[in-house]
Amino acid sequence: MNKIGIALCGVAGAILSGCFAAPQMRMDVPTDSTTYNGITFKLHSIDNGEMGEPVPVAQNPLEGKLEDLMVDTLPSLEYRIGPLDQVQVVVWEHPELTSPMGQYQPAGQKVTTEGTLFYPYAGELKVEGLTAQELRKEITKRLSDKILNDPQVDVRVTGYHSRKAFVTGAVNRPGYVHFDENPMTIPDVIAEVGGFNEKADPSFVQLRRGDKVYNIDYVRAFKENIPIERILVKPDDQLFVPLKSEMERDRKVYVMGEVNKTSIVRMDNYLSLAEALTAAGGVNVLYAAPSDIYVIRNTTPNKIDVYQLNAKNAMALAMADRFELNPRDIVYVDASGLGTWNRLLSLIMPTMQAIYTSTNVVQNIQEINNAGWK
Repeated sequence: MNKIGIALCGVAGAILSGCFAAPQMRMDVPTDSTTYNGITFKLHSIDNGEMGEPVPVAQNPLEGKLEDLMVDTLPSLEYRIGPLDQVQVVVWEHPELTSPMGQYQPAGQKVTTEGTLFYPYAGELKVEGLTAQELRKEITKRLSDKILNDPQVDVRVTGYHSRKAFVTGAVNRPGYVHFDENPMTIPDVIAEVGGFNEKADPSFVQLRRGDKVYNIDYVRAFKENIPIERILVKPDDQLFVPLKSEMERDRKVYVMGEVNKTSIVRMDNYLSLAEALTAAGGVNVLYAAPSDIYVIRNTTPNKIDVYQLNAKNAMALAMADRFELNPRDIVYVDASGLGTWNRLLSLIMPTMQAIYTSTNVVQNIQEINNAGWK
């Protein structure tokens, strides 16, 4: 081989050695537990059934516990009359008292904002806080004292307006929900406003009661059989249903490494490891190490949990479908040794081709020159 060829081969060797020495993006995984810069890294095996726990949310001092709202049995309620309610009083065999305005009499009288009601011969009555039965007794007593002997009185609430909760956000008919004598639960109230609309995120429903806020994951409740039908809604409660777009910032999972498409995968309500990998186009069969699929989770400010899946075992793929990801998890697929070599070849082949072509050109020039000299 001539000097030029030897020199070019030397250049190729230098390039090869440089490529081998070049740093690769490989996952340096702790064997069990290690500490780095004050942060503890702990390794878990998904294959062994270590499925992880949800990231604890920083406790808001105003956030209440959902269990405090649950009741064992729904109580039977006696409705107490309030301002703006509609009340109908019937005095049997005395239509002039039942409908003193004749056929133009509406179905009952409206309680004033001060909580009072005027009735003929009974005068002005303070009805706020009374049940229909208590008001019936009071009217019977007053009519007996003035004009009737043993009056037969019936009292009914025909319009419920004083006791209400407010529902806002991503529901079909936001507004007030009025209470009658029947107890109202969370599902009852949601149904009353037409249910969630198509833009709702039912996993972040909030109930505000006084100075407390209660977070209700409607989807998880149905999935895990949490009895939200035992949560009573009370008058003056506020229920808020956020839009999905409002929660999208934190409802994401990052998939990177040896996948076919590095992706940010948005979570709706539930996202498994298998679903996230599929959304990223699957693992790259040429470069990926199926035994080194990791989920990296910032569990607390001082702890990072790393969950490893060995997908060489077909049964492990079923575990990937069961592994539930948390918002802002990082899914990383490490490169295999063969994958590193394949990538290395793809990087150096153009250079080697150029070296080979240059060597041939030089040899051809030398042959032409030698032929000319002869």
